[in-house]
Amino acid sequence: MTAESYAKSIEGVLKSARESEPEAELQADFSDRDELLRAVALIAVLSMDNVTDERGKQGRQLGAAWSQDHRRTRMGANNVLEHRRKRSTWR
Repeated sequence: MTAESYAKSIEGVLKSARESEPEAELQADFSDRDELLRAVALIAVLSMDNVTDERGKQGRQLGAAWSQDHRRTRMGANNVLEHRRKRSTWR
């Protein structure tokens, strides 16, 4: 599931909960609308907790090919294409 479709689905659930009328009868001091809003908020918080990357992992990633190429050429090394070509076997 992509982030956009997840965000759209959460948006739809929140919108329907806001537009629905609260019920007259309360079950355990909460209406279904309040329970739905709490459940959506809990799911949103828990899903955001799993999305965050650790800073240590981010620093070890190589980055885009353009970034790698730029760093290599600035240090005087071969560009990424030449570097990759040297590693591959001739067939």
